[in-house]
Amino acid sequence: MRLLAALPALFMIGLSLIVGLGTMGLRYWDGVTPGPAFFPVWLAAAGGLLAVILLVQQFRGHSLGDLDFPDKAGFLRVGATLAAMVGMGLVTPIIGMVPAVALFIGIMLTLVLRQKLVPSLLTAVGVAVGVELVFVRWLGVSLPTFAFSL
Repeated sequence: MRLLAALPALFMIGLSLIVGLGTMGLRYWDGVTPGPAFFPVWLAAAGGLLAVILLVQQFRGHSLGDLDFPDKAGFLRVGATLAAMVGMGLVTPIIGMVPAVALFIGIMLTLVLRQKLVPSLLTAVGVAVGVELVFVRWLGVSLPTFAFSL
């Protein structure tokens, strides 16, 4: 097993542990709805389990194929995606979660993935409406809202 091939699995295990430890002080269940730790705990558990399975497969000698690093355009898409994610994290406390999700999806589809404008904007609005309906209305999760409410 080459260390370079094992790095993604080791990274995911570490990230899953950080997420798991970071949510220890949060409630898993809050009355009749999932608490703030519900999704991060499940996400960390699933990511950690899949990473361990990947690591075991590599340790047993199963080849996952040659590593295929992205070209220059691929690295630029990865960088743009990372910048969009950081930007979403920065604007969410200011404009709220639902508008930030719509903005993130719109930027990803139109600027990063170069998709057509109208379907991309409709998708961004649809995802934002879905987040509002499922998380806020149905599950009662308190998402960040506009910081300058009147």
